[in-house]
Amino acid sequence: MARKAHPDGRPLLCYSRPSCSTGGRQKAPKVSCFSGFFVPVFFLFFSYTFCPQASADDQARVMPDYLSPQDIMSASVYKKAVSSVVTIFTSHDVMNEGVSAKKSGIGSGVIISPECHVLTAAHVVRGAGEITVKTQDGRMRSAELLFSETGADIALIKLITPEPGLSHAELGDSDNLVVGQSVYAIGSPYGLENSFSVGNISAFRTFERYYDGAIQAKFIQTDAAINMGNSGGPLLNSKAQVIGIASQIISVSGGFQGIGFVVPINTARELLSLKDRVWLGIEGIYLNREGIANLMNRDLKGGLLIERVAKGSPADKAGLKGGSVPSRMLGRDFVLGGDLILEFGTRDACSSECLADPDKLFSETDKIPVKFLRAGRIMEATIDLSGSRQNFLEGIGSQ
Repeated sequence: MARKAHPDGRPLLCYSRPSCSTGGRQKAPKVSCFSGFFVPVFFLFFSYTFCPQASADDQARVMPDYLSPQDIMSASVYKKAVSSVVTIFTSHDVMNEGVSAKKSGIGSGVIISPECHVLTAAHVVRGAGEITVKTQDGRMRSAELLFSETGADIALIKLITPEPGLSHAELGDSDNLVVGQSVYAIGSPYGLENSFSVGNISAFRTFERYYDGAIQAKFIQTDAAINMGNSGGPLLNSKAQVIGIASQIISVSGGFQGIGFVVPINTARELLSLKDRVWLGIEGIYLNREGIANLMNRDLKGGLLIERVAKGSPADKAGLKGGSVPSRMLGRDFVLGGDLILEFGTRDACSSECLADPDKLFSETDKIPVKFLRAGRIMEATIDLSGSRQNFLEGIGSQ
């Protein structure tokens, strides 16, 4: 939790997720945080509307007889894996100068089961009101979010109407990798669908950070070309097995510079198989009494201002709403207009700990009563966690 102080030293806003800053007056690259480790990173979330189609004969081409063994390997991986790779389109409502508008984004993903589960990066579907998946047959299909771990940048979505005939990829073992081995990435950089790149594993990175209190943050570093729009796409081994999900790049220019980070597939497996998780599907900030008075002109002890609610999440099913009005205060961007939670379970004016570490607070119950303020009215709802407390891998037939 990061805290911003009032000019006289009193805390005004308590944020529910960490932020990074760079000192000095010189222009600095964008950054990401990993438990105090600061690296210049452009996250691979990409808003783009120009999406040229891949050539229809990409997969049908016959391999010429002059290819080297390495060429044959690369081409074989592409042909085997590309049919399971998808492009993900998202949209959500925002208010721009009082006018409602749609904000869109694009990313990549990979189908991993006959039931049409799709693994992608959490930031690709973050805050999405609508999720649409474009499969290799060219059809656009609606999807719902089953699980998201923002810190690990892993999300699982599923086509609302599964089609068993769609191809799905096989998951590999990311513990059985070595620096120097060839890896392959497929995705939609800058909207260019089914783009393929080849590289090597450059390193394995481990950070002093844990997801769900037990799963350590690990990343595969690769020089396979990853650009904006590759987010959520698969990193593959020479058997065309998924060994990771593209997450982020280190860049000063904003383009690929040979350092990409990929979430290992075994990290995704561990997160998806947890049965006792508490996933609310809420992003927001804690406002103390002074913050609420300044922003809402109300005298309340404090509360959680909801910025985003994940589509299909327990909070969404409970009817809670996020905001739609982008704002900036004290150097921090956030979204206004969402519900203000006043009571969370048995806790009055629950602090940001309710979002940062919900496992500690709500591990003993599946039903969390909430009292919230919406449009000047106090309302009540119940968040049901039972749907998210499952081993998602048990529902994935191929694994």
